[in-house]
This record gives sequence, C-alpha cells and structure tokens, in this order.
Amino acid sequence: MLLGNIEMKLHSLTPEISDEDEDPYSVESLVVHGALDRGGQRTSISQVKDSVCSVYEARETKPKFSHLSASLCPLPVPLPFPSIFRGNIGRHGEILSDHAEESQPKGSLDIESIPMAARLRSSSTVLPFIERRSGSLQKHGVARGAIGSLVLRDWGFGREEVDDMGEHLAKLLRPFHPEMDLTSDSD
Repeated sequence: MLLGNIEMKLHSLTPEISDEDEDPYSVESLVVHGALDRGGQRTSISQVKDSVCSVYEARETKPKFSHLSASLCPLPVPLPFPSIFRGNIGRHGEILSDHAEESQPKGSLDIESIPMAARLRSSSTVLPFIERRSGSLQKHGVARGAIGSLVLRDWGFGREEVDDMGEHLAKLLRPFHPEMDLTSDSD
C-alpha cells in the first residue's frame, strides 16, 4: 500500500454505502500494516500518521471520532496461500510497474508479505438498522404482554437489562432525532 492519498485507495465492501458520503456523525478507525512509500520502502509510523492527518484536515466534513492504528510490520503471507498475486507484485507486496504483467500469477513462495490498510466506518446510513432494532425491542420485548419478553427472559435477560438495551438504542438515535430529547423522561 503506497502512501499518498490513502483514503482514495480504500473502497467500501458494502455496496449500499457510498465512499463519498461525508457524515458529521461518522466514526472511523483506520488500521495500517507495513505501508510503503513511493520508492517501495517501508514508511515510519509518523509518516503514516502525517499522511492520514493531512487527509482528515483536507476534508470538509470531519468524522465525529477517528482512530489510527499503524504498525511497521506487514501481513505475512501463509505458505499454503494460493497464487492470486499478479506478476507485477514484488516480494514485499510492492507494485513493480503498472504496465508489465507476467503471465504467471505469483504465490506464497514468491511473495513474503503484503502491506494492508482497512478503514472501519460507521455513519448515519446505519440509522434504519438501529431504528428497526429499537422498534422491534419495544414492540416484541418491552411492551406489556409481548411474546418476546418471555424469550428474552429464557435467554437470561432481566427486565432491567432489556430496559437498558432500549435506552442504549434510544441514545444512539438521539443525535439523528433531536426532538427525542424533548419527549424523554428526564428527572
């Protein structure tokens, strides 16, 4: 993984979430292992941190919270790993050239390690999921005579724990629905 605009090289694994979504309620965690610079040399942790910070500073909308975890060590490639690497990948995961590709893919005997980066992100697109869970808990677990309350009790959840789950889900929804604060029970 070459540093540069590190975020431009990361793509969402969930197709319903756009990579371009800027959300003031987003929470991000970035994990980087064995990053390489443009010359194919391992970068220092401070170089990774500076690169990521410059990307965050350039954003119009910044995440509500972000965390960076960087390691100098790349991911080792296990011996029985299949031959999935293209011919233009070097021994340490570096891209040798964009145009020259060998016909034979490389395997674990040819590639010792690979740099890796992953961005874990939560944003307001999770809102419908939380709303459904909160509604289902209220309807099937908390409401008087709800059949789900027996199931929850059989699973070992007491009334207080179920109420705490409902309060926690409501707390997650409050930033998206400010009117909830006006109708909540506050002593």
